[in-house]
Amino acid sequence: MFQPQGSAPHLHWLSQRLQARSLLRAAGARPAWLPGDWQGFAGESCWLDLAADDSHHLLQRAGHCQQHGIALLEVCGQWLPQGEQFGFMLLCGGELTATSEARSWLDCAAPLAGGWLHCGPPGSARYTLHVINAMRHAWQLALQQLPANGQPCSINWEALMQQQSELADKLYLLSAGYLQRQGIDAAACSASEARRNFALPVAAQSHFAANLAILIVLAMQQRDTLHSMLQQVFTTLHPS
Repeated sequence: MFQPQGSAPHLHWLSQRLQARSLLRAAGARPAWLPGDWQGFAGESCWLDLAADDSHHLLQRAGHCQQHGIALLEVCGQWLPQGEQFGFMLLCGGELTATSEARSWLDCAAPLAGGWLHCGPPGSARYTLHVINAMRHAWQLALQQLPANGQPCSINWEALMQQQSELADKLYLLSAGYLQRQGIDAAACSASEARRNFALPVAAQSHFAANLAILIVLAMQQRDTLHSMLQQVFTTLHPS
């Protein structure tokens, strides 16, 4: 049974799913260990943290939970109202054993049982969500170049590639920063090893977010070479 705490709209949508499966505990006095300004769901021995702040504050809450013998699980997602009926895209970070109480919450909130992604330690879900959002933004930039009326038109490839290059730089900094906080050196991993690790089934990856970040960092380290190649192409297409 899980007790909600907070005022974010998606907490209500999630509560409706839990209630339909008899997993919602009626609102009442919060547990003594639980601060009043946290956002998420309290189980018997776990806290599902749904706050949208940075990893620094998340780790502070994780330390507080550890002092009280409570397992914290970071949960991030795309909080759309349709999720109340169809389930939510969920990413989670933290220790998650096979018998963890939090699994029943995740299975209930996701579209299907097991239809969620464990990304690694606390902070990994936030990082993974940032990458997903960056990729979505890249697609939106590309779609802006398509004609709205379906008629053929010229595409400003140089401007589009410049936008993508700027986004790639931000993605590189995001990924390098995540690896640094985790104490992981991307240079210690070869390109073939990085591809092999990321190709494993998700359930077989103990730290999906780190494998993703390493792959991005190694790929983005080649962006100067790619930029030079693109400049040669643009010069050929548009000679001065």
